[in-house]
Amino acid sequence: MNSKPVILAAFAVWCFVCARWYVCGIKNACQDAPAVVEVVKTPAIEPDTVYKPSEIQPNAQNSKFGTAQPVSPDNMGSVQMEAVEDRMVIYFPYKSTRKEDNAAIDAYLSELARQLISTGEKVRITGHTDFVGDAKGNYQLGLNRSNSIRDILVKKGVSRNQIVCKSYGDTKPIATNDKPYGRYLNRRAEIRVGK
Repeated sequence: MNSKPVILAAFAVWCFVCARWYVCGIKNACQDAPAVVEVVKTPAIEPDTVYKPSEIQPNAQNSKFGTAQPVSPDNMGSVQMEAVEDRMVIYFPYKSTRKEDNAAIDAYLSELARQLISTGEKVRITGHTDFVGDAKGNYQLGLNRSNSIRDILVKKGVSRNQIVCKSYGDTKPIATNDKPYGRYLNRRAEIRVGK
């Protein structure tokens, strides 16, 4: 009797069980995927903040940050920016830490640098990731995202003492990780002045 097919079948079952255990047990990503992006009620920065779907897609015309365009699921391969309440959010493509060439983001960061230099205010930049990868790697990726924005502001003349960088890694999602667009919204750096 040839035992090779039995061993291969047992190995395939074992791989499936392990993959299911990792996705469902560790990452808690086995729920039935909703038709729209589900907003998770964990805060991105402040513990008493609850995010609503309308905050993920604000009306850019009413923003105190200028003319940032709403984030589009069609542009998930590029860096995008939008104003959300009292902060600016820059979204990154998968595994990206670099703020790619984007005229709107460059203009915003230049204006922010002028404001920080003239007022002496502090700015808090927090980096976030989706749930793909391990916690340690995600923490470092989030920190690299916040540090990349810090480095741009420093090059524009802002003192490092005015900038606080932090990472939450994958611990504070604002959208579900079950869909590519939700993961894109979680890969972000949040810029908040005066906090």
